[in-house]
Amino acid sequence: MVLHCGWRWCGRGLVVLAFDLGAWAVPCAAQSTALQLSLADALDRAEEHAPELVMAGHAVRKAEAQRTGAGVVMPQNPRISADVRSPADSGWAKDAGYGAMLDLLFEVGGAPAARVREANKGVAVARAEGELERMHARLRVWAAYLQAQISQLRIEHAHSAAELAQRVLAAAKKRVEMGAASDLELTSAQLELAQIEVAGQAAVREHDERLMALRDALDLDARQALALTTLVEDPPALAQVDRYVERARRAHPLTAASDARLRALEATRERLEREKTPRVGLYGGIDSAPASHSFAIFGVSVELPFAQRNQGPLAVNARAQQAEAGWRVLSEHRIERGVVAAWQSYELRRAELEMLSNAALPAAQRSFQLAEAGFSAGRFDWFRVAVAARDLVRVRAERLDALAAAWAQRIAVEQAVGGQVP
Repeated sequence: MVLHCGWRWCGRGLVVLAFDLGAWAVPCAAQSTALQLSLADALDRAEEHAPELVMAGHAVRKAEAQRTGAGVVMPQNPRISADVRSPADSGWAKDAGYGAMLDLLFEVGGAPAARVREANKGVAVARAEGELERMHARLRVWAAYLQAQISQLRIEHAHSAAELAQRVLAAAKKRVEMGAASDLELTSAQLELAQIEVAGQAAVREHDERLMALRDALDLDARQALALTTLVEDPPALAQVDRYVERARRAHPLTAASDARLRALEATRERLEREKTPRVGLYGGIDSAPASHSFAIFGVSVELPFAQRNQGPLAVNARAQQAEAGWRVLSEHRIERGVVAAWQSYELRRAELEMLSNAALPAAQRSFQLAEAGFSAGRFDWFRVAVAARDLVRVRAERLDALAAAWAQRIAVEQAVGGQVP
């Protein structure tokens, strides 16, 4: 007896699910062709294929390209000038003179080497920010994977809830057939089952969305079937919070990127200071005219530092260093608070999950069993069974919510610490 059909993502396509006396049909033949993916496999794949890391690699290569030509000591191309001089009173070409001059300008204050150091610091910034993107990519994959597994558990919960609803519906039909109940009980049971079916469809939709988010985080084909193999039923306990605070202080990508930016700003300041040194030029040429001797010309030119260069960029750089240093101090405090808050919230979530798993859920299961047995023996009415079944479904749903919240907070701990939590 098929009561309702829904849809579920399985393998490479959508297959029909049916409530047949509380069970969902059919197995998916394409499941054998699905990509078997554990959480560790997903995180390893993210190291190479995550879109964030691909773009971070491009950013590093772009920064490395800034080093090309940075050490050239000539700030501009050599300049050559030439002229022809015709006598004003005759104008004949045979009486014309000519001259030519080659001018070379050099930076002698160390600016080229400073530009090379600035470019190298820019590469270090790109790499540090790449490590920050690496952390975000791993966390995105982790969150998508866990959410997909939680949504799968919600589908299984809807399956179990449908079985309970079928049992309650069968009991209501039996009472109506015996003339011991009105159609109100039957209608109420059918309503409960319909609501559970709606929740089951929502769980299937959520599962499909979570799998697509995981494909996006790993840059997989939209039709790639996935079989997730890592279980998420038991969030692990963590060590003492001080251990994670110390780790975050020592190696958080946010502070590492800030340190890299500070060093890059200092390298920029040094380059701007070096560029203030007057540039020196060498020039040489020839001057010839029929009415006079020909002369070879050699000389040296030096810039006059009357108009100070780089005043504006130096002022901006100084303020940027102050702002970055201030942010660095604030980020240390924020990171420490974030680690402590995330750790405490995670432990509370685990305690909540433990209470629901070890106390509330067994009590709700026992309550339903007693109500069902009492109804069969004629001691309880149908509504007692319906209430007990509803309580059991609610407690199971609350446990799944607590499990999802615990894992979400576990990921928050990872983000607050700035890397893999030992």
